[in-house]
Amino acid sequence: MISCALPNQQKNTETTLQKGKIIDFEEINHVNLKLINTEYRILNSQEEINLIYKNINNNNPSPRKNPIPSFSEDETYIVLQPKIEKTDFVIKEILEGNDKLEINIDIYDNPEFINKKYPISIIKLNKKTQYNNIVIKK
Repeated sequence: MISCALPNQQKNTETTLQKGKIIDFEEINHVNLKLINTEYRILNSQEEINLIYKNINNNNPSPRKNPIPSFSEDETYIVLQPKIEKTDFVIKEILEGNDKLEINIDIYDNPEFINKKYPISIIKLNKKTQYNNIVIKK
């Protein structure tokens, strides 16, 4: 039996599809700033989260700084910085299967990010994952 989530549903629930299991996620930050040298990085400790947010807050001209999330052993934090042709992206869904995590994104031009080329999304998966293989599908 195949079941699907509604397309306009904001928060995904874990559902089994032919292509994999949809993973519940939350985007906790979205900026345009070069933070990593690869397309993704899994944050495995509070120290790694602190370093990422130190860079974000040091480059934020606003007096209001971004709150630093607390690391939890039963969650996974991932920094995404896909190589894209446009100025921004949005995450459509995250699938788990075949020993990998597949992150599907939509790419678009964001007027707020004109003349910038490093859109970053920091996401939190509401489960601990052991995947070192992450595929970003554009």
